[in-house]
Amino acid sequence: MGQMNSNHLYYSEKNLKEKTEELSEKLKKTEQELIELKGTLEQKVIERTVEVNGLLKDKIRFIDNLSHDLGTPLTPIITLLPIIKNEVSDSKTIELIDVCLRNAEYIKRVVNNARELAELGSIDLLLKKENLLEIINEMNIKYEDIFKSCNIEIENRIDADVFIKTEKIRLMQIFDHIASNAVNSMIDKGGKLTFESRSVNKNGDSYVQVSITDTGIGLTRDQIDHIFNEFYKTDESRHKLDSTGLGLTICKTIIEKHGGKIWADSHGKGTGTTIYFTVPSDKVVYTRSFF
Repeated sequence: MGQMNSNHLYYSEKNLKEKTEELSEKLKKTEQELIELKGTLEQKVIERTVEVNGLLKDKIRFIDNLSHDLGTPLTPIITLLPIIKNEVSDSKTIELIDVCLRNAEYIKRVVNNARELAELGSIDLLLKKENLLEIINEMNIKYEDIFKSCNIEIENRIDADVFIKTEKIRLMQIFDHIASNAVNSMIDKGGKLTFESRSVNKNGDSYVQVSITDTGIGLTRDQIDHIFNEFYKTDESRHKLDSTGLGLTICKTIIEKHGGKIWADSHGKGTGTTIYFTVPSDKVVYTRSFF
């Protein structure tokens, strides 16, 4: 009996050793396959990245060429239509000319915005120290007559000691697009446009979070989810000619080139809208976090 138990133990140990060796070989083979798969995936990622970058460059070239081709014939149309309008006296003809002018001006805005977006895709920003309050005051002066005519009150809560790193002309583009949208949302009843800022931190880097709040028509959740998409319009009929659907896309591109982010918030129709964005601060230490 002792001999049988001894033999049984021997064969069990031998069998266990063989199984262990077999499992070890399978693990080595699987490990090798995973290494090969990783290499294949990395190569595919590289190839797809090159492909995507190529498509983006093609898109930029297409938009740039299309903008140029559309913009060239628009110039004489927009120049000549007012001259023709002054030469006619028939009210119906004048009305038709005005319709043509409005549509030509709209195409011009689309062309300019598309060209602006294409340009942004191929440049790097030169960020310099700027005073945020001075930039907003400059923008408010630019829009002063429009704000007054639309009965829009400005409340500027930006402190005088807020300094940011930005390319001023690009930041002014952001304020232009956001202010234009705000005016359109309050044009019927007037309202208030409020500017605020606070210090925030992302992974040890200092940012300034800017908020621009209007008391206009507000946005639905679905609209908030899409307003930064190219050619998206909150006007469901898409007939409004005062918006190209590219303004906030341009803002998003500019902010991302600052290393920041942009988003919107609204509590629904009739509650107004707030646009938030972050840009690098010229100061060093902040304590709040927004990411």
